[in-house]
Amino acid sequence: MHTTTIGFIGTGRIAKALIAGLVRDRNNEISGYDKDPAVADGVCKEFGITRKNSMGELAESVDCIILAVKPYQIETVLEELRCELRPDQLLISVAAGITSEFIRARSLENMHVIRVMPNTPAFVGEGMTVISRGKCATDEDLAQAKKIFSAIGKVTVLDEIHMDAATAVSGSGPAYMFLIIDALAEGGKQCGLSDDEAVTLSAQTMLGAAKLVLESQKKPAALIKDVTTPGGTTEAGLHQMEAHNVRQAMIDTVTAAAQRSVELKQ
Repeated sequence: MHTTTIGFIGTGRIAKALIAGLVRDRNNEISGYDKDPAVADGVCKEFGITRKNSMGELAESVDCIILAVKPYQIETVLEELRCELRPDQLLISVAAGITSEFIRARSLENMHVIRVMPNTPAFVGEGMTVISRGKCATDEDLAQAKKIFSAIGKVTVLDEIHMDAATAVSGSGPAYMFLIIDALAEGGKQCGLSDDEAVTLSAQTMLGAAKLVLESQKKPAALIKDVTTPGGTTEAGLHQMEAHNVRQAMIDTVTAAAQRSVELKQ
């Protein structure tokens, strides 16, 4: 089997989640570099990957480089990395709001760039990663990126013009889901449940509902009807949600996050 050499520049939270998934495949040869040697040491020892002492050392030894740094760090990293890159390498960025063209313009003219937006459920192998190909990226590059990020959950490919919307829905979305779980649990506690009982019931219910949406081939509206009996408890709860305009509030939440994503690029 062909060995895939992957190098991480930045070994923080998202990098750790990815590395945890990728090390399960013995055909992956993984290395990492971090500006904080202690962070790099910890991750490399935890997952048994190779630590590199510089970005240049990492770049010369891998076919795929994953830029797992903060958006504000990207330009500085690319300035230092530019002379070490090869045009046959794949450069993958997880930095929110940084376009593939921004990266290509600051690396090599014909650099193969893939932009991705993962999310925090990656830490439990249930991430939702959106992938967009840059101008020079090939079908092979796209397949490679899909394989890499499938290690931490589901992957979908979108045109880059939709990345702000994807950021608002799946990138920021876990925070909104946590808020809903917290609110459901608080309601349960007010009705007599313990904190642990209320959180478990709420979280597992959201998990099960999400799985039903993905596997039943039914639209969410149809699934609402399936669980709602006229005059029953679910209907009473839904009436309260309608009275407080919860549906519109969630729509507005996503549009506000998408707009902020656009603003951050300006």
